[in-house]
Amino acid sequence: MYRLPTGTIVYDSRSAHDMIEVARRFHESRLRHSPLVVNIPHSSTFIPEKFRDTFLVDYLADELRIMTDWYTNNLFSHRYAKEVVADVSRLVVDMERFWDDDEESLSKIGMGAVYSRTSRGDCLIKDVEARKEEVQPYYCDYHRALEEAVDDALERTGMALILDCHSFSSRPLPHEEDKSYPRPDFCIGRDSFHTSPKLAGFIYSYFSEKGYSCAYDVPFSGSIVPLKHYKKDRRVSSVMIEVNRSLYMDEETCEKTEGFRHINEDLARLLRILENYRE
Repeated sequence: MYRLPTGTIVYDSRSAHDMIEVARRFHESRLRHSPLVVNIPHSSTFIPEKFRDTFLVDYLADELRIMTDWYTNNLFSHRYAKEVVADVSRLVVDMERFWDDDEESLSKIGMGAVYSRTSRGDCLIKDVEARKEEVQPYYCDYHRALEEAVDDALERTGMALILDCHSFSSRPLPHEEDKSYPRPDFCIGRDSFHTSPKLAGFIYSYFSEKGYSCAYDVPFSGSIVPLKHYKKDRRVSSVMIEVNRSLYMDEETCEKTEGFRHINEDLARLLRILENYRE
């Protein structure tokens, strides 16, 4: 009879199957009990071909460079959260804006849901209304997905916690209202109805204890909530987390720096904690 060498591990296909099943159930259980909805509206640089020749400026690549929230889809990715990620650039349509320009304050500088102006104030496209008609399906699909993710979290856990995830330039851009400098490492944006002092304070303390500088609503404020729940349902919490790009990338080349790994790890730890957050 052939004898296996001492210390040889024999893998039983049934036990391997059992391990996979246990892992699957563990994943489903954590997802089932997690209220997290991760909203990432500005990470994409993709411009569909039919729109590429409609922009009027010769510095479109540079506009993409400074207006994109680079790598936020990687930095904030979390396997136990429902992720809603825009698949087109904000220069095509900005998912974070109100569709109606009368309701969107940034429309006055040409940056409503469809941008008519660049960050420098130059004309970006000719016909905003025609563009809005073309991109409305992207916008509606995105907000439908966000609403469904929130509804799903409410049904599963009785609450929803939206993390509105962004990054910002280390120096103020020409179109930005807040010109203060230097800028913080992290900005925590709040909504008066959907962001409790407890939630905002916890996130502020988390970053501060790790040695980062933080600010509330500087240089940006607010946090997204689907219109279905906006100012209506206190079970829906929302907080915006904005990270200074200089912490994790070269802002000229758009290449990741060594800091990317550290920021990614610190955000991953925060999201793991927030899985169990309850008001």
